[in-house]
Order: sequence, then structure tokens, then C-alpha cells
Amino acid sequence: MSYTIQERTNILRELIAMAYADEHLKREEIEFIKAIASRMDVGMDQLQKMLENPTSKPVKPPQEFTKRIIHFHRLMLMMHIDGKVEDSELQLLHEIALSYGIRGVTVNKLLATMSRYPHGEIPAQELLSIHAATNN
Repeated sequence: MSYTIQERTNILRELIAMAYADEHLKREEIEFIKAIASRMDVGMDQLQKMLENPTSKPVKPPQEFTKRIIHFHRLMLMMHIDGKVEDSELQLLHEIALSYGIRGVTVNKLLATMSRYPHGEIPAQELLSIHAATNN
């Protein structure tokens, strides 16, 4: 899947915001963000600047439905990466869901489904079916 430069920046900014939501940036979170940046061909210098200067400005969600679903799942994985979910992370997740047009019932179903899989990685087909079932 190809992303525009702005989409890449927005995706990383939201991941960084989620990492900082509990006010503690952890090694696992940084490694996850670096892996995503690498897959998106974002340079480590640019990423380092973003990590050092996080912003809370809202970003424009990806226009394509599939991109929104994939990125939202990344945010959920980021939230779970340290093994505990803080209220501040859940609040941010629900705020982002609202801006993405993802219903609360969908978020709750996704969170419940994540608990059934190692590392919370919901298979792509199931992820799409949850979104399709709860958004109709």
C-alpha cells in the first residue's frame, strides 16, 4: 500500500502521540515506531525530530477506508505494546476513532478481539469483517 508524504507524517505523528499518551515513552514504543517509519521509507533523522518534538495537533485521517483501518489497528497495537493500557491511551484512541469515523461499538469489539490474539494482532480478514459488520 502506498502512502503520500503527508499520510506518512500523520501516521507517525499519531503513533508518537499514542506513545506519549501515558507520559512515558518506552523502548518498545520507540522500536515499533521505528519499524513503521522504516516500512514507510521515512528517514531516521526525520523520525528523530518528530520524536523529540511531538505535537498534539489533530491530523487528517487517511481518506481510504482500508488505510484508516490499518492505521487504527497500528494505534491499538501501540497502546498495548507495553502490556498495560492506561486511561489516557484509551481516551486518545476513542478521540482518534471519532475523527476517523469509527464507531465506539467498533472500537470496543476490536479491543475485545485483540485480547484473543498473541500481541493483539488481529488477522486482516477478521479486522475488515469487524469494521464491515459494525459500520453498516
